[in-house]
Amino acid sequence: MDAICLLRETELGRQEALCALRHLPLSIRKALLSPDYETRRRAQGRFFEAATYELLRKAGAKSRCIDRIAAWGADVGEYGGSKKGIWYSRDGGLRICADGAIAAEVDLLFEDNTGAIFFAEATIAHPSASAFSEEVEKKRALLSDLAGGRGMQFLYITPTPPPQSLSPLFEADGGMMIVRADLLGLVTEVEDVLGSPRKRRPVHHPKVVSGTAFFHEEAKREKRGFLSYIQRFFLK
Repeated sequence: MDAICLLRETELGRQEALCALRHLPLSIRKALLSPDYETRRRAQGRFFEAATYELLRKAGAKSRCIDRIAAWGADVGEYGGSKKGIWYSRDGGLRICADGAIAAEVDLLFEDNTGAIFFAEATIAHPSASAFSEEVEKKRALLSDLAGGRGMQFLYITPTPPPQSLSPLFEADGGMMIVRADLLGLVTEVEDVLGSPRKRRPVHHPKVVSGTAFFHEEAKREKRGFLSYIQRFFLK
């Protein structure tokens, strides 16, 4: 079974829903019960992203198909990062930094047991096709540059099937899609505790690492290659 099939088939329940809540501030948790549609919808989007991260954690724990998962949310140990690489925001979000500035953000980042790196978008609202396609390609190029030119895999995770306008992302562009309506439905599993204080705390997982580590080896190899070139130059 590959990583994508694993993520499609891994089941979540109340335990994972409770774990998802640890990433969200109390204001967002309470908003999941708001009578205002827009307020509730924004909170649902945040919860869906957190639930998707917990899906990655559970899938990674049960199979060797997933090799590494970039820490996210409450699992992030330190904020900040590299001027060229992954940068963590204060809420534990993954940002891509280039030339000393934040250039883009990704929802999730993981690597499978073949060495393929996936960047994922977890959303409950389908974006405009043209703008989103450009955004995906920009992120792919930025991450590929950090990885020394290696190809990047795009994964789109959503509770509802995307519109036809997004189909090019999953055809010619080689992206992949997972539809998991059940992840959003996990809110009903924890409605009784949404208003309760819940500490933002990390939970250890053997495959969760800092996102900065994903491209650390590539950077070291590039540096070693440059030093080797300099040494060969002076030995001529």
